[in-house]
This record gives sequence, C-alpha cells and structure tokens, in this order.
Amino acid sequence: MKKFFISIVFALICLQALAQRQPLTVSGQLKDSTGVTVIGASVKLVSTLDTVLTTSDLNGNFTFRNIKSSVFTLSISALGYKAITKSFTLERQRGQQVLTLGNIILATDSRQLGEIVVDGTPDVLVKEDTLQYKADRYKLKENALAEDLLKKLPGVEVDREGNVTAQGKSITRVRVNGKDFFGGDVKTATQQIPADLLENVQIIDDYGDRANITGVRDGEPERILNFTIRPDRNKGYITRGTVGAGNLERYQASVFAANFNNARQISALANLNNTNANIFSLTQGTGGGGGRGGRGGFGGGNADGLTNIRSLGLNFRDEWSKKVTAYGSYSIASRDNNTFNRSFQEILNANTVVQNLDFSNADNGNLSHRFDFNIEYKIDSLNYLKITPRFSYATGDAVDISTFSINNDNTPFSSGRINDFSDSRSPNFSTAILFNHRFRKAQRNLAITADISTNSSLRNQETENFNSLASNPNNEEYQRQLIENDNGNDNLRLGFSYNEPLSKTAGLEFNYEYNYNNIKNNRTVLSTQNQNTTPVVDEDLSNEYEFQFVTNRFGLNYRVREAKYNYSVGMGVQPSVLTGNAITLGTTTRTKVVNIFPSGRFNYKFSRTKELTLNYSGRSNQPSYNQLQPVTDNSNPQFPVTGNPNLEAEFNNTFNVRYNNFNAESGRTFFTNISYNFTQDKIVTNTIRIQNSAIGALQETQYLNTNGFYAVNGFYFFSKAFNDKKYTLGFRGSANYNNQVSFISNQKNIARNTVLSQRLQLQIQPKDWLEIVPAASFSYNVNDNTLNERANAKVNTWSFSFDSKIYFTKTFLIGTQADKNLNSGFNSVSVNPFIINAYLEKQFFKGKTGALRLSAFDLLDENVGVSNTVNSNIRVERESNRLAQYFMLTFTMRINKFAGKNNLEPEMGEGQRRWRGGGGGRPEGSF
Repeated sequence: MKKFFISIVFALICLQALAQRQPLTVSGQLKDSTGVTVIGASVKLVSTLDTVLTTSDLNGNFTFRNIKSSVFTLSISALGYKAITKSFTLERQRGQQVLTLGNIILATDSRQLGEIVVDGTPDVLVKEDTLQYKADRYKLKENALAEDLLKKLPGVEVDREGNVTAQGKSITRVRVNGKDFFGGDVKTATQQIPADLLENVQIIDDYGDRANITGVRDGEPERILNFTIRPDRNKGYITRGTVGAGNLERYQASVFAANFNNARQISALANLNNTNANIFSLTQGTGGGGGRGGRGGFGGGNADGLTNIRSLGLNFRDEWSKKVTAYGSYSIASRDNNTFNRSFQEILNANTVVQNLDFSNADNGNLSHRFDFNIEYKIDSLNYLKITPRFSYATGDAVDISTFSINNDNTPFSSGRINDFSDSRSPNFSTAILFNHRFRKAQRNLAITADISTNSSLRNQETENFNSLASNPNNEEYQRQLIENDNGNDNLRLGFSYNEPLSKTAGLEFNYEYNYNNIKNNRTVLSTQNQNTTPVVDEDLSNEYEFQFVTNRFGLNYRVREAKYNYSVGMGVQPSVLTGNAITLGTTTRTKVVNIFPSGRFNYKFSRTKELTLNYSGRSNQPSYNQLQPVTDNSNPQFPVTGNPNLEAEFNNTFNVRYNNFNAESGRTFFTNISYNFTQDKIVTNTIRIQNSAIGALQETQYLNTNGFYAVNGFYFFSKAFNDKKYTLGFRGSANYNNQVSFISNQKNIARNTVLSQRLQLQIQPKDWLEIVPAASFSYNVNDNTLNERANAKVNTWSFSFDSKIYFTKTFLIGTQADKNLNSGFNSVSVNPFIINAYLEKQFFKGKTGALRLSAFDLLDENVGVSNTVNSNIRVERESNRLAQYFMLTFTMRINKFAGKNNLEPEMGEGQRRWRGGGGGRPEGSF
C-alpha cells in the first residue's frame, strides 16, 4: 500500500510538471506615465528555456507565444524612455495557456533631445477596411477645423457644400472615438470639431455592428469617418459662436459648445440663417444646403434654391459604469426652400423623341425631429449586448406651380400648366438589438441580431392640370384630383452568425437571416374634369394594396486569417416570396424565387501601407408599392403610371477590387478601386405610346423584370508630395459605364451611358502665411441608344477652381474661392457660370480667439445650377436658381480649454474594435 501511495504522488507531480511545460502565451501593454501607449519598443524575454525578442505594436501591445517557462525576465527599451528590466514568477492554473501581464509603465528619459521626435507610425496606415491618417503630419493654421484637415488628406475631397468623399465614394457617417456624433451627421462633425483635437482620421468601410463583432462582412459597406481624440484633449470644453448680417436681408447666427470629461461628452449646436447653410446634413427632411455659414464662411451658394434654416441639436455620450456605455443625439430642424427650375426632358420612343420643356416654381417647407440612442452593455468578458432605438417625425408642405410645353418629334403636341399642393407627415420608429457571445474556446463565437421597424407616411395632394392640345388649342382640358396616400411599412429582421474554429487560423462561419417586410398602401383619389364640380371618388384610380416580401438567407463560409492575408469563400441560398393583395380589386398575386450565389473575399497585406482587397456579395431588392399596385396614377395626365403586381424581386451581384499603396519615404499615395455590378430580374420601365385626345395623354409607364443590366465603375487617385509637403500634386480620375435596359412599346432598348472624368489639383504651401490650391477637371458624358439614335447625346464640362488664403500680417488674412465651368453639348442650357467669392478677416485677442470677417459671395452675380442626368430612355437637362451675389459681415468668437490625461481606452485602434462597434479591423472571435 505504501508503494502504491508513493506511486500516486509521483504520478501527480509528473502530471503537474508536464502541465507547467505546456506552451504559454505571454502578453502585455506598454504605456508611459500619462497613459499614452508606447509603440516600437524592443521587448526581450529570457528564461532558462526561452530567449525571444519582439516589438510593441501601434497600441503598445506585445505578445510572446510558445513560452516554455512561467519564470522569466523582461528587458524593455524604447527611444525616449528609460530602459527597464523586470523579473516575473507567475503561477498558473492547470490547463491555463495565456498569461496577461497587464500594463507596464515606462518612465520618460529626461536626456532625450526635445527637438527630435521619432514616430514609427506612417502618415497613412492601411488595415483591411480602414485607412488611418495621422492628423499631426499635415500642416494647418491655428483654429483650423476638421474640414480643413480633410482637404489635405490624400484621396479625400470636400466640396463647396461640405460633402466629403473618400476614394471616390461619399462619406455617409461620422464617429468620434468609435461612437456616432450627432447621429453620425457629417457636416456637424467636420465643420465644428477643431483639427488640433484630433489624433487620427480613419476612413472605414463599415459593414455594420454585427460585422464589427464577428468579422463577417456581407453586402455593400457604408463608408464612414472616425475621428480619434488626442490623449491630452479628452478633458476640457469647446465653444464657438458666430453672428452675421449682410445686404439683401441676409443673416446668420450659430453656436457650438462641447464638454469633454474623459468618457463623458456633451455637445450642443444651434443654427439660424437664410444663407443656405444647413449644418445638419442627415436630419430627415432638411436636405440640400450645407457650406460654411456656421463658421462665418460663404454659405451654401452651390445648393439649389433659396433656403431659410433653423436647427438645434444635442449630443450625449457617457460611461455609466465599467460595463455600460450610452450615447445618442436629438435634433430638430426647420427648412423653407424656394426653387425655380427650368428642365428640358427628352423621352425616347421607338421612332420618335418626345421633348418636354418645363418651368416650375416650388416652395417646400418641413419640420423634422430625430432621436437616436445607443446602449452598450459589456455583460462580462464573453457576452456583449447593444440596443439602439431610433425615432423620427417629419412634417412638410409644398406648392409647385409649373408650365409645360410638349413636342412630339419636334412637332408641338400639347401645352399647359400644373398646380400642385401637398402636405405630409412621416413618423418612423425602429430598434436594433445585437447580442454577441464568445465561447471560452478561442475564436468560437455566436452573434444574434434583431431589427424591428415601423414606418408610415400620410400625404395629401391636390393637383390641377390645364392642358391644350396643339391640334385644338382653343379647347383647354381640365382635371382636378384630390389624392390621399396612406402608406405603412413594418419590417422584422432576425439573424445569427456562428464561428467554429478548425485551427488557429481557419474556421467555418454559419449565418442565417430572416427578413419580413409588410407594406400597406391605401390610395384614395377624388377626381373631376369640371372646374365647377366637386371631385368624387374615382374607383378606377383608388386602391387598397398590401404586399409582403419574405426572404430566408442561409450562408456557409470557410475563412482563413494569416499574418499577411485572409480570405473567405462560401455559398449562399436565398429563397424569397413576394405576395401581393389588391384588396379593392379582390386579386392576389404570388411569386417565389430561389437565388443561389457564391460569396468570397480576399485581402492581402503587403505591408502596413500597401494592401489588396477583392470582394463579392449578392442580395435581393424588393419592388416598391408604386411599382406593384395594379392601378393607374394619372396625377400627371400626360404621363400616367401603372404598376405591375407580377413583378419579382431583383437580385444584385457586386464584385469589387481595391488596392491601396502609400509610400512614406517618397510621399507618394496611390488608391484604386474597380467594381462590377450586374442585376438579375432588374425592374425596368416599359413606356407605351398612347394618344388620348380627351386628357392629352402621350405615353404610359409600366414595369417589368428583365436581364442585361450591368455597370462597371473604376476610380483612381495618385498624389505626390514634394519638399516636406510644401507642394502636393494630385490626380484623380474615374470611368463609369452603365448598360441600362428599358422597353419602349414592348421593344427592348439598351442605353449605354459612359462617364469619364479627370481632375488635377496642386496644393501649394511654401510658407506658413500662404496657401494656394488650383485645380482643373474635365468630364465627358455620352449616351447611346440601340433602339433610336436620335436621343443620343454627348455632354462635356471643363471645371476650373482656385482657392487661396494669404496672411499678409499675423492677424490679417484674405481668402478667395473661384469656380468656372465651361459646358458643351447641352440642348437647352447655355450658361457657363463664373463664381468668385472672397473675404477679408481680422483676428483679435490672445490665441486669435476672435475674428471679424467681411465676405463677398458671387461677385460677378452668375450663380446658377446646371445638371445633366441620364436614366434608361430619359435624359434631363436642368437649370435652377441659386443664392446669388450678397455681402456679409460676421464676428466669430471661440474659447477652447483642454487638460488631462488619457483615461480612455483606445476605441478604434488596430485590433481594439472588439466591443466598440467602430467598424473595420479584426474583432475578437474572428479568424
């Protein structure tokens, strides 16, 4: 018995020793005394069984794998910090394979040279779906805003209205430290946040919260901006106010205030002006506008019409506990716009071309509320919950008085006028829920999502149509309609995604999504053709229609993630059922389609600044109720529209290739993107030529499904910086080809639309007191039709711009903006506006916190909006009024104060988007 007991003890000791010899993973993070992470540090681990060396990454993290001993010594050295040596004797539980050392603090070395700063991070960092720019690498003047910084970033453009594009794609949302700022509103963030507040600017292709958690990317991403705040700027406040008055009764007033206290951020913004300066670019119903009015600039002169804007917004963010983060915003905006349009429309028929010349004067007013909130609950280290309720409510009214003249193949057909009056209200509510569970086994993950929304709109419209046929000009036909459209849309979407690891670098991902969409449309039409008669219900034009669109999407993907590359390949199956019920007519339709499609994504990282990404995705799109309901809408009697209840859902396929390359040594940047899109069962129009002398109808629009629609789009950007970024030369170009399909009197027509553009820009800043940005661009737009060549067109536009800012003393500056367009190929537009803006500014007080500015807008009084659009068998040339010449005197005062250390955990850094919902990057639990 004694020998048996000794044998048991000996076996246990051997097992314990064997367990201790299982390979370990040792990790930690380096920070300095202020909490700033230390990157590029040399970290050496020495034990009786190991001697290994590594460096800390962009977040100060270091990791050693396959360590055989839990007793070791670390030697750490970094430029600007005192070297340290630290011994560790760690105890681990049986089966434990990961040891975390936590934060290791490095003391600064007082002997470092103050004039020399060495930073291992490149100006532009490329990481899969994210481009990161270091904000302090770009030369800016004092008091510059985030918008001024964006204008200097390679591949990023900001137009005159403040709209931002990156690599040829529009920015739709802005976040600050990974959280939506004012609901993601772009102009609010870019035109209010000071540039010296920012540490990094990140351009992210965001696939949604679930993708940010699981790493599973599906569908088309949203391109967003994320601003990360400097560590020494997360405690303090910003205040900025502007008041101004000008001739022609122009006025503006705005105030922005924000308080930062580590995790808590509170911001408020108010705006009042009649200079088209719409700060809230995403507020429902406000539309248009933009520009620099909020900061005493040139207003929104490039927006169509004349607009009065009143808006107020509040933004909140806080960490209620170590586990709960809350953030959201509320905004209210009122907008009144008057726009005069002159449009020339060419409508292609089989053997003829219909020309419609229209003059309209429209007044639109709306009031909108928007509220959104987010609660993120880190239940524990394995479970995460995010709930996002949103609510909006908009009301509007519009008056549109127009006259028209229609020619049929250059022969007068009819003329008349239309008076249109409408009012509407639209309440919308939605809630999104995301739950994620990480299993204890590494890389095993389950994500569950639920989205519930209910949207409705009620629109009352009154139209009067006076029409005279050219064949009988003395007989004016009259039609008056009272139309009520009561629409509702209830949507439920449920999904889950499960990751199962097969190895350290490979795994399987299963996903499923159920989508139920129930849409109701109750359309009531009262009509009369006698001015002295009260309209009565028209049963032929009224209808109550309801349809449901249900999809079940199943997916299986094999995913591999290596140090240099990652890829996923898989297959998806999506059956969809579309059921329509015309209650008034007593008819029911039902269509069922099963789509089977591959999925794939490949990413190869040549270096931290060079990367290649290929991606394919597919998804179905449902028809709208206007396309489905089996009644005729003849609110425009000359061009009635009839729905088709037998339509099937479209299925859209997208293939995309993207390559990014930034060379820090040469200052050279190159971005390119090519995408191919084709749609199966594309919903297109079928225009039927009719001749109805009673009401002057010319053609009816119907809908059907067809194949053959595809589009190819290419974009590139190249820039080269010279002489320490004092001169930067940039080229940007795009090529877009759309093979659009339509039917004309049941005959198939292919409209081949090609748009080529090229832009050259030079940024010149040889001295601190001088900034000059000249640019020139050319666009070529050609449209060819296979059925009838008579509507073919070629439109060319040369555009020249010049921006400058000159400080001729330390506190006096003069700025200019000039834009000249040269258009050719238009049939009805002959204007080539030359817009010149200028301002003279005097800065006051310590730190130049006050500024008095005299601005002159459109000195030559030539501001006019011009556009050319092509859609299947219709081409439209449009000319509209814009805010013309005026002068304004504004005074701006700002007070900023910041202090404090970095007490916030980085939220959008490389590898730290696990629970933040910030988009991009490699989340925990993904391969």
